[in-house]
Amino acid sequence: MAKKDKAARKSRTPKNDRQIPISRIRPVQFLTPRYYLQNAREYPIFGCWVHQGWREAGITPVIIARQQSSDKVIFCNCMVDLNCLGVKDAFANADYSLKRFKQELAHMCVESPEECSPEFAHELIYGAIEFAARYGFQPSPDFKKQMADLVLAPPDAYPRKNKIKFGRKGKPFFVSGPYDDERKIRRIIDTLISTAGEGKFDYLVSVSPVEPPDLE
Repeated sequence: MAKKDKAARKSRTPKNDRQIPISRIRPVQFLTPRYYLQNAREYPIFGCWVHQGWREAGITPVIIARQQSSDKVIFCNCMVDLNCLGVKDAFANADYSLKRFKQELAHMCVESPEECSPEFAHELIYGAIEFAARYGFQPSPDFKKQMADLVLAPPDAYPRKNKIKFGRKGKPFFVSGPYDDERKIRRIIDTLISTAGEGKFDYLVSVSPVEPPDLE
């Protein structure tokens, strides 16, 4: 009789209460910043910013942020040289606190952020890349390595209607930065001689190079 009662109780045990073998339990998968960067284009653009004095400076950070969730963003920060080299540096991050992003935005834009449209931000970046490519310069390796390129929309996503001018007076104008050493400066000038030709570009070389800062 005891055996029958035990069998009856077992038959009444709900399926959900029975133990699942450990081998069949799937681990919980957490989405990493890398995942969000790889799929950044699936998220809507939250906002875009440049440095307020970008026209006069000829170089500006361009920040494009996407809304990952109500309190998180995906963003990239591209240092864009409009006059010669295109994207000189780039950084991207995801799963980033919206509050922290807003606090750091001014610093990322050299303390003078100016909001712009996604159309303008993309034309500025892609236009500078295309201008630089004409003279033998490619974007910084970090543009792809950091996956900043995946935060941008594709090159043909927005019409080019802002009529942004690249170069100075129609020619490349290379201005060495405080972090460029003599070898790098010589390599850039030699490239311009080869691609643009003698007398068809201008340059300005600074002195006393120092260690470069972090874009983060």
